[in-house]
Amino acid sequence: MKVAVLVGGRSGEHDVSLVTGQAVREALVRLGHETRSLRIERDGSTRWEEQPGTMAEGLASLAAWAPDVAFVAMHGADGEDGVIQGALELLGVPYQGSGVAASAVAMHKARTKVVYRQAGLPVARDWTLTGAGVDWAQVEANLGLPLVLKTGVSGSSVGIEVVRDSESLAARGEAMLSGTDALVVEEWLSGREFTCAVLEDDQGMGHSLPCVEIVPRDGGWFDYETKYDPDAVDEICPCDISPALEEELRRLALLAHQVLGCRDYSRTDFILDSEGQPRLLETNTLPGLTPASLLPKAAAAAALSFDQLIERLISLAGARG
Repeated sequence: MKVAVLVGGRSGEHDVSLVTGQAVREALVRLGHETRSLRIERDGSTRWEEQPGTMAEGLASLAAWAPDVAFVAMHGADGEDGVIQGALELLGVPYQGSGVAASAVAMHKARTKVVYRQAGLPVARDWTLTGAGVDWAQVEANLGLPLVLKTGVSGSSVGIEVVRDSESLAARGEAMLSGTDALVVEEWLSGREFTCAVLEDDQGMGHSLPCVEIVPRDGGWFDYETKYDPDAVDEICPCDISPALEEELRRLALLAHQVLGCRDYSRTDFILDSEGQPRLLETNTLPGLTPASLLPKAAAAAALSFDQLIERLISLAGARG
């Protein structure tokens, strides 16, 4: 199969995307597929197999090569928000993962929580702020401290900060709100953190994979640096939890995948509240596929190798060609 691997992008997750893309491309070569790479640079220019060009020229080169499928190995804006998916739809190139609408909704923290709530899924208490003149004292009075601030569009913990006092809440809240269409201010939950992936079979039926527990070694939160530093976090799979909790997390992950309209695969993050009940944090429509990523660990626990996982994803995409 001819597979075009799309990497990079203009977001803060550019470098992580390059690592994902390299791992995916190496797997595709081992599997016997022919590959080419389109790298989107931070300034929006492109490189098609190291040939520089504009975005239009890069996409034209991809289309001229006529791949059987595209593998989107991008994270953050342009990759997970439906933008590149829309371009591929117009080019008539099938790709792995969720479509335009599901990608756009899942990438936006505030809109994701609206869908979660409409489906009756458990989430942390929060306020979504969309304009100036915020009464930060009222926010604090309703949600307490510490608080988690999340810009509308963020991923890999980029655009997410924890504030622990009133002064930081007002200062960082105003600064972050000025650069986003919506700021989600969420109550701080200090319970155990988990993630659960969903992978569809060749009939399009979703199946939850074993959960992974995330334990930062410094006792802090799972920020960007911790996420991609294997020495800073323990990622435990299978988890040391009750069968009932494992079953509930897997049930909720599958429901999140379904209500958001995700396709092929996804990964939903959870945190336990003070009573030990799970709360959904977010759903990732293009989970990372670096050597340090969570989805490959869950797949391995389900007896699915990295290469088998990649083959499954391009097969699902190819079936839509």
